[in-house]
Amino acid sequence: AFEEVRATLTKMQFTDKAILDAELVGGTASRSYVILVGLFAALGGFLFGLDLGYISGVESMESFSDDVLHGETMRPITTGTVTGIFALGAVIAAFPAVISFVVDLVGRRGCMILGGATFCVGATVQGAAFTLNTILCGRMIAGFAVGLLSANVPLYQGEIAPPEQRGTIVALYQLAITMGIMVAFWTNYWLQPEKHGWRCSILLQLIPGGLFAMGATFMPQSPRWLVSRRRYKSALETLRRIRGKNDDVRIELVECYKEYRRERSTGKPNYVEFLTGESGKVLCIGILLQLLQQLCGLNVFMYYGPTVFKKIFHTQGASFLFAALSGLVNFLSTFPALCLVDRVGRTTLLLFSACGMTICCVILAAVGDACFSSGTIDSCGTISKYAMAGAVFMDIFNYAYGWGPVVWIYCAEIFSLKYKTKANGLTTGANWVGNFLIGFSPPWLMEKIGFKTFWIFAAINLLAAIVSCRLPETKGKSLEEIQVLFHTWLHGKEVPAELFLCTDDEVSETDSDSDL
Repeated sequence: AFEEVRATLTKMQFTDKAILDAELVGGTASRSYVILVGLFAALGGFLFGLDLGYISGVESMESFSDDVLHGETMRPITTGTVTGIFALGAVIAAFPAVISFVVDLVGRRGCMILGGATFCVGATVQGAAFTLNTILCGRMIAGFAVGLLSANVPLYQGEIAPPEQRGTIVALYQLAITMGIMVAFWTNYWLQPEKHGWRCSILLQLIPGGLFAMGATFMPQSPRWLVSRRRYKSALETLRRIRGKNDDVRIELVECYKEYRRERSTGKPNYVEFLTGESGKVLCIGILLQLLQQLCGLNVFMYYGPTVFKKIFHTQGASFLFAALSGLVNFLSTFPALCLVDRVGRTTLLLFSACGMTICCVILAAVGDACFSSGTIDSCGTISKYAMAGAVFMDIFNYAYGWGPVVWIYCAEIFSLKYKTKANGLTTGANWVGNFLIGFSPPWLMEKIGFKTFWIFAAINLLAAIVSCRLPETKGKSLEEIQVLFHTWLHGKEVPAELFLCTDDEVSETDSDSDL
């Protein structure tokens, strides 16, 4: 193995004897360093969560109605448009042609810097608005920013993390989303009585947005992105910066290089190959997972929490309080995923999560229709209100440890280096299409069929449970080993890793280093 690694490094034009002949070339970081890098990158998820969480409360504030709507009430179609246009901006940013161009131009780190700066522009436009059209413009810009971040942050976290910590580090992204939602809910709760509370709620987002944009300039580049740009020496230096002293970074670099060469040997990237064959099948899995994550119904509570709880408790104060509590439940319930995702595995959490959400949606649909339909308000007494609130909180709990974080983890792992940026962009775009549907549809669904809406979500969650049973488990495997796993799973026969990845014969020629 040592001779093979040494020979491959020589073909990559490494000439330093200290690297080629050393028994071990370890990193300089502690185990906690890469977690801290992943945690700071997750601040991009916090920005995502802020924008998800603030809009429902802002739309319900009297100060927003006075300043922007001139005292009028928004129709359900307008409410859906204000909420949904954010997702439209994210879909555009995550579109494969757009996200690939940006990442190829500035890298994953540069994309995160750009996302943070654009987020600040969107928040400023919204916070200074006096018309609904300006709010829509600001929401669109903020959506574009979050689209850039959501298509890059999980990938970046997955590419810098060692296999045994990857699930936990990528799960930090979802934890940050839930924290952002919680902070937005509680900020709205405290600011909603203030004269210009809605403006303060939005403009406060400039603090984490600016911090993220500036702090990202000090983060390391993704080593796998550097390999894809043929900057091998920079990739080795980055690996030494983020790995421990007992990790031989040469082995990880060579594995990544062989995977890159194997994919390069099949020709230049093209959309026909990307959308068909093995790549197309894995892409369909990612798209399905991201759509199910959004269409399971959780974001009904994130976008329209005050509205849903007002239908249950019939008071404005209670609706804001219970919406804020749901944000707290969402945040705290993500911690089990951090502890379990690299122990019990991705698919197990997805299965239990989907089953739990199915049961909760059935309760919400049955009790809501029986006790809170237009003609039978409060017909079941006080206990029905708390049964509904409990079902909402349990639904959030089941989502937060499973389908919330695990889908981001899974989609950050399963795509080949050749199409990773495009594939993650397209699957993230699918997430935002689902997000748009959830942002746009519930106001008029709740108006037309009331709590029967949750029968739809129960059926979707049942489908999610079935899908969970069919997926291969990826915990504990390197990103290169996952490519072998999916090749085996899709073709029904086992392929040795040494045959699947690029062999010595395939790297016999010298490969130039773009760092030179």
